[in-house]
Amino acid sequence: MIHRKRGFGLTAKTLGITLMILALIIGATLTMSRSFEQLQDQTQTLATSEMENLMISVRLVQQSESLGSLGARLASADTHSVRRRALIELTDRLNWVSRLTQQLANLSLNTELINQMKTTQDHLNSNIDELNALVSEHIDGSTTVGLLRQISALSHNNQELAGQLSILAGYFSATMRQQIANQSERLAGDIQSQQQNLLAVCVLVLIFTLLAGLYFELRVVRRILSLQRLVSSPVVNVDKFDARGGDEIASLASTVRSYVQRIQSHEAQMQQAHQEMTYLAEHDALTGLANRRHFQAAARRLLRQCTQSLCVAIGDIDHFKQVNDRYGHAEGDQVLVNLSKHLSEGLRESDVLARFGGEEFAIILPISSLEDGQAVLDKLRLQISSQHLTPDTHTDLTMSFGIALIDNSQMTCDASDQQIETLLDAALVAADQALYTAKRKGRNQVVAAAETVYAKAI
Repeated sequence: MIHRKRGFGLTAKTLGITLMILALIIGATLTMSRSFEQLQDQTQTLATSEMENLMISVRLVQQSESLGSLGARLASADTHSVRRRALIELTDRLNWVSRLTQQLANLSLNTELINQMKTTQDHLNSNIDELNALVSEHIDGSTTVGLLRQISALSHNNQELAGQLSILAGYFSATMRQQIANQSERLAGDIQSQQQNLLAVCVLVLIFTLLAGLYFELRVVRRILSLQRLVSSPVVNVDKFDARGGDEIASLASTVRSYVQRIQSHEAQMQQAHQEMTYLAEHDALTGLANRRHFQAAARRLLRQCTQSLCVAIGDIDHFKQVNDRYGHAEGDQVLVNLSKHLSEGLRESDVLARFGGEEFAIILPISSLEDGQAVLDKLRLQISSQHLTPDTHTDLTMSFGIALIDNSQMTCDASDQQIETLLDAALVAADQALYTAKRKGRNQVVAAAETVYAKAI
């Protein structure tokens, strides 16, 4: 249980400091709110009515500038289809210009200028109707010089009217820009004044915030960083956790220390389990001898040394099935354990002994001659037959062995894994065949393979 000292915790202290800063900010905000409301009204006016008027005038300029090119397209039309498309675009653009002009007229802005724009638009509408009729007559087949001159004159007149309309709209747009610029200057002056007042409030809040930050740096951050460094170190020393004090960080340190202790305990258990699994991955669970995987790895290492020849032997317990049938599998397993112990004691430290499965064992003997290997196995066989390894002392246990010699004098030290595996497999097959020969000849004997397994033949 975590015991706290009397006093304010971090939550209460943080809340108090936060409320003080909040009260300061709220007071300053209320003081400045009225000024900002006035600025907001001015900004709203500028952003809505003035900007809207400016955008309408800018769009009017854009639409007016396109009337000249559309009139020229109508004048140059050579088919009724092209004429109709040009007329539709031109009429649509004139309607847009008319609607935009009417929007400006509804705002009661510069009435004289708007009346000039409307007069120019009416003249354009009249000219376009006349130009459309003349172009239609020309497309139908009339090619008189007078008709072409009329079309050209009307086209040039339309371009001049479109230019005049664009200039009028541009003048109106420039007037609106000037009005917005004047209002913007007045608004900028008001904003600058309010900025100075706001800056003074911000400085006051900043000073108070820095003092609060310094307090939290000393009382909170440094303690948390110290806790973080302890947890992040490669070896966590739980005795260095500072759980003194009555605040939440002290409680956190105590909790983390408890968790670290449990994690370290679990890691120790996992490390032990990993070691046991690693051992079982290369050892037989019953006898503790190396398994086939460990045997093959050891054989590969010895063959890569390229120092001397090796003898590979396979041994099998004679009539082991009768032991299981007579005494049961539990006693049979105990016989295997006892036999493994005697086999290990009868071999040298440089020899490799493994259980391949059931009652079959494999041995690697770093011995350069087959005769020396047979002598070692014969001695081992006689020791086994002289021991009473079964529950019935009247029943002797014997083993048969097959042995093969590997001549790796021609193998290079940089031989591939596949070459070494092939050489080892060939030796195991030869030793296994020799074992079968020993079984056929009456068991309890050592039989050597007829031929040496040469590395150069692989």
